[in-house]
Amino acid sequence: MTDGFTRDFDGRVAWVVGASGALGGATAQALARQGATVVLSGRNTDALKALAEEIGPQAETLPIDIADDSSVRAAADLVAAKHGRIDFLVNSSSVSVFGDFLSLTDEDWLNVFNAKHLGYVRTLRATIPHMIAAQFGRIVNVSGRGGQHPSRIHLPGGSANAAVDLLTKGLSKIYAEHNIRINAVSPGPIRSPRLAAMQGAGRPAKGPVLGDGQPDDVADAVLYLLSERSRFITGAALQVDGGGPGLG
Repeated sequence: MTDGFTRDFDGRVAWVVGASGALGGATAQALARQGATVVLSGRNTDALKALAEEIGPQAETLPIDIADDSSVRAAADLVAAKHGRIDFLVNSSSVSVFGDFLSLTDEDWLNVFNAKHLGYVRTLRATIPHMIAAQFGRIVNVSGRGGQHPSRIHLPGGSANAAVDLLTKGLSKIYAEHNIRINAVSPGPIRSPRLAAMQGAGRPAKGPVLGDGQPDDVADAVLYLLSERSRFITGAALQVDGGGPGLG
């Protein structure tokens, strides 16, 4: 990436929620490479520590329970108090619940929505006031291709992703006047433990026309939407899905 791109991130503060996952981790690493200070949040403390050690002094860990509003609010306030601001927020949380529609329980659906859609609501609600105070903010919500192209084994996650895309669009219109841009990235199949779980649950054999992606493919899209190269884009849901499934 060019120096012009790097200047968008050098010295900025990025809060990456879901950093212990493959996509969040790749995004945190990419942000740090561009000069940002990255605050790594999630529930897997060991994974966060390992990632912070890999990134180096630009990274710090802040474990949270995204299902607990008080935990999320306290974390956002701590980041803002320590660094003076939160420039970037990346939401990249998920719960792997796959299965046939008739076998999925209310608890399955509630777990997915609580971790994904409501989890994002909580981090957004906690972070946006700090961005309003600074009159600057860039937010990317990682949703998923299933929000627009449902999969028979992933309907809870797809429904939550659709809700995230709608939330993104709505909030982008509300907070644009405060110089806050809010976009989403909707990945297709990305090589990760989560994709392996989907394959085990019966993911259709036909993959994207460009093949399965890598976590860095998503990270690059996130950085583009956080950067000033996308200064005229807000409320978008950018599909990073290899063109979708090929023709049957």
